Amino acid sequence: MKPAPDSRDKRPALRWLRHERGLEKLRLQLSAQDALAPLLAMALLTGIAAGLVTVGFRLLSESPSRLYLPMPDQFEALPQIWRFALPVLGALALAAMYHLLKPSRRHTGIVHVLDRLHNHQAQMPASNAVLQFLAGSVALLSGQSVGREGPAVHLGAASGSLLARQLKLPNNSVRNLLGCGVAAAIAASFNTPLAGVVFAMEVVMLEYSVVGFLPVILAAVIGSAVTQLVFGSEPAFTVPAIQLNSLAEMPVLFFFAIVIGSLAGIFIHIQRRLAPVQRKSPAVRFLIAGVFTGTVAIWVPEVLGAGYDTLEKAILGELALTVLVIIVVAKFATTLLASSLGIPGGVIGPSLFLGACLGGIAGGLTNLWLGEGTASPGFYAMVGMAAMMAALLNSPLAALLAILELTYNPNVLFPGMLMIVVACLVSRNFFATEGIFQETLRSLDKSGTPSWRQQMLSRVGVASVMERRFSIAPQKLSEAEAARLIAPGPHWIVIDLPEEPAPQLLRAADLASFLQRLEEARKQNRESKDEGAGDPIDLLKLPGERHPLAALNWRATLLEAQNKLEKSGAGALYVHRGLTGVLDNHVAGIILPQHIDNFYRQ
Repeated sequence: MKPAPDSRDKRPALRWLRHERGLEKLRLQLSAQDALAPLLAMALLTGIAAGLVTVGFRLLSESPSRLYLPMPDQFEALPQIWRFALPVLGALALAAMYHLLKPSRRHTGIVHVLDRLHNHQAQMPASNAVLQFLAGSVALLSGQSVGREGPAVHLGAASGSLLARQLKLPNNSVRNLLGCGVAAAIAASFNTPLAGVVFAMEVVMLEYSVVGFLPVILAAVIGSAVTQLVFGSEPAFTVPAIQLNSLAEMPVLFFFAIVIGSLAGIFIHIQRRLAPVQRKSPAVRFLIAGVFTGTVAIWVPEVLGAGYDTLEKAILGELALTVLVIIVVAKFATTLLASSLGIPGGVIGPSLFLGACLGGIAGGLTNLWLGEGTASPGFYAMVGMAAMMAALLNSPLAALLAILELTYNPNVLFPGMLMIVVACLVSRNFFATEGIFQETLRSLDKSGTPSWRQQMLSRVGVASVMERRFSIAPQKLSEAEAARLIAPGPHWIVIDLPEEPAPQLLRAADLASFLQRLEEARKQNRESKDEGAGDPIDLLKLPGERHPLAALNWRATLLEAQNKLEKSGAGALYVHRGLTGVLDNHVAGIILPQHIDNFYRQ
């Protein structure tokens, strides 16, 4: 669409700013990095949505199990034949569900969330979220050796992302709302709002800032409030008020942390090698996981499901040492295979399970070696949970706070901090791992942790830094039209070239200088004012600085703008609010490379 010559029609950005109202004004505010007040409002809505979805997922994944279990997760009560048959039937049901979908619609879990956040501007597909909701419930109801927290994180992230998409918010705020959804989901799953906040910032968002923290905190509080309204405010596990009895036990904890860090490193290494199998047929890999889990469950039924009932027994010290060893070996193998082959569940719950049972083993051995006066196996189980979660997920602070909120026992902090440091050091340095999610991303040929520069540029929308003082003009125009064009004082002129693949950007000062030289030449030659006025001015032949332009949607971040400049080879970008990117009254601003450079150098 070619603009009219009148310069008043060539200032769409200025008209846009003057007529901002309601939601349009909110969108523009949210494109800035420090848009705290509107972000808090959006975080409130995200917390409600994520909390409700997480509660719905928990109800769907637990309530039907009462038809064949005395209590949710008590698969030990099943006859042996059903311990085998249930995971196999569940695997077949999952295979049928996945078979109906395209490969791109089959991705679920926290790894999928990180991929969409880092590589797709935090845009979460609704179809994948629906699959996660249904398939995750089937996996848990059929006793697959996975947890419910991974699906909850996916659903919470999708709640924030889809809300932002529905409101057509800029992409930098989509990223923020995704983090809010993750925090609300973790808070709603475990009733642990503080751990939800830190998990979202430490594992998903990979940043710590006041503007980033406050919306996430609010979303976590709302998510936790929603789950308390439905399930009550009781802690997830009932644990006695036990503590470390003597500093003489610290060497035992140190050695125990080395074992946990080593097991976490081995788990991550094996999953990294097996994860590419997820590109294969879902029917084969799900059936392998189901048959293996069912076979093991014939003799060790504790491996079925998330196993929170067994975890609580380990904390209470109700399981014998031999039983704990068998459970750890069996749960490690079944969870590793289920997670590596893509069963739509999480590893956060199993990491707590393994840590608690390993802690029970350490506590039992300590009692045998040092006597009954040492700390109980239950205490070792609690600090073991923190160490395994931290080493496996590469989330030390989130793990420490999760255990504190889950047990309401502050005595775990001091020894838990030592355990976490040692376990994470072993996992990261001796096994060269960066956490199971990042390693799985890399094994699937997807980018891992973004650089600090990418992180910074992705936090800001182009609408908050773009140049708004510009005009749009055809390639040729009269001297009078050119004078009217620069009268409002634009900095740049966008040259509309319908016959060319891309428009051009001209510095307005170059046109003004050209007009001034024409005027001075007339005065020197004593020409009449109108002489030569009929000759059109060709803006492409005008001496001056010009750049080829490429189109960019106004919802984009500065990181997307940088990538667009690199891929298109353009010298600048014009930001448009329409769907087609044509030069009409939807053009809102101009982005030049110096806008990006100036921002991250501030």
